[in-house]
Amino acid sequence: MNNMKWKKLCQGSLTRKFMLFWIVGLLSIAASHGWAGNSESQTLKTVEIEGISINTPLEMIADILQARDYIQIKESLYTKQEYADKGRSTISRVEIDDNPAFRQITYYRGMSGGRNKSPTSRDAPIPDSDIGMAQQLYHLVCMDIAEELQNARACDPLTATDIRFGRGQWIQIDDHFSAILTASDTNATIGIRFARN
Repeated sequence: MNNMKWKKLCQGSLTRKFMLFWIVGLLSIAASHGWAGNSESQTLKTVEIEGISINTPLEMIADILQARDYIQIKESLYTKQEYADKGRSTISRVEIDDNPAFRQITYYRGMSGGRNKSPTSRDAPIPDSDIGMAQQLYHLVCMDIAEELQNARACDPLTATDIRFGRGQWIQIDDHFSAILTASDTNATIGIRFARN
């Protein structure tokens, strides 16, 4: 009787060890192939640019942007204009490019018009409408990473008047995500691209 118990106990122990070894092996393979998911990428999927993320269904985009006073110009282009001081206007534009290869959301803001063409103050803060988007993307791309990666991504120091990385160009974050960020008081470009391949 004791001999039978001993055999069953040994067989159970070997089965548990095999299962544990098999699970650890699967997790290692998943991590090496990126199946487990990069937390930076997972968070980039949820970053909102004017209320829209890479995950936002296409059929919801028009309603979200129209609720923010955007007017649809084309299927993939929305604009809004707000009056500023000295006869100037702030023009904001959101473009959504959705095709089989990638999905991209890009926000642009700039100034136009005005009788006085003198430049605005260089120490003026980034508008409240942009600061949250810019800081969120900057923190994901440039904070809590190695200094070498910060340098590779050209992360400029974060200030209330200037937030940027990549020297105004799109930079590759990982195999699927790219981003662009430059924001000041007079203009901004904030974008995320997700490659489906």
